[in-house]
Amino acid sequence: MPGRPHQLYTVTDAAYSTTRVLTVDTTRRPAVITRELTVKDAHGRPVGYDAEGIHARPRGGFWLAVEGEKGADNKLVRLNARGVTRQVVPLPADIAAGLGKQGFEGVTATTDPRGHEIVWTALQREVEGDPAGVVRLGRYDVHAGTWSWYGYRLASTGTPGDWIGLSEITVVGDRLAVIERDKLNGPAAEVKRIHTVDLPTSAAPTGALPLLPKRLAHDVLPDLRATNGWTQEKLEGLAVGGDGHVYAVTDNDGLDDATGETVFLDLGRSRQVFGHRR
Repeated sequence: MPGRPHQLYTVTDAAYSTTRVLTVDTTRRPAVITRELTVKDAHGRPVGYDAEGIHARPRGGFWLAVEGEKGADNKLVRLNARGVTRQVVPLPADIAAGLGKQGFEGVTATTDPRGHEIVWTALQREVEGDPAGVVRLGRYDVHAGTWSWYGYRLASTGTPGDWIGLSEITVVGDRLAVIERDKLNGPAAEVKRIHTVDLPTSAAPTGALPLLPKRLAHDVLPDLRATNGWTQEKLEGLAVGGDGHVYAVTDNDGLDDATGETVFLDLGRSRQVFGHRR
């Protein structure tokens, strides 16, 4: 959170019936969850969202990226500092209609000195009708209440039953950093990477989906294998802390066909991971 250099936030997903925002203290080894905030609906009642991303707003509160069993369940949710839902932003109907189970996976935002807030989110898989292998990065202008979309080209896989998708997005200076991963684990895992694209300074033009060229920032697979344990599938969290370090975390899948292990990684200082651009 801004102003607290050794504190991060994460959020629970559909594995829990009530959503909680968790505070993580990165000064401890291993890192420790120190607090939890129950998420509530607009009436102040505990609520369960399939939250797949969280952004701590500089002016207080949070944005959540909420997924669902079908496209229409995907939405952005704005919470106040007490965890109460203050705004719900649905996906545009035409985008929601082209999605299956894999929708929102991560949320981030920029806020200029005048308070103009732009929210960014990533869709995990392609929208039906879009070019094969191209997923969408969504730009939501909070003041205008409008969406626009950029494209991101995924790597390909030749492994039967595998697919490649996005699972996180975060602002890093003048870039957007995303996690691109396969759905493989253990010794079969191959793609667990952080890429960056330039942060667009305006809404996307209408018409064909404009592609943002990507650059590899960091291959996380060696970090996941460094302890010689089971390589986790779901690399799904990424943040630059107030201490200037880059942190990544896996989703343990709540013991659902998984080992239940959560891997929390300190990847080093942001300048080492992302270079010296601002």
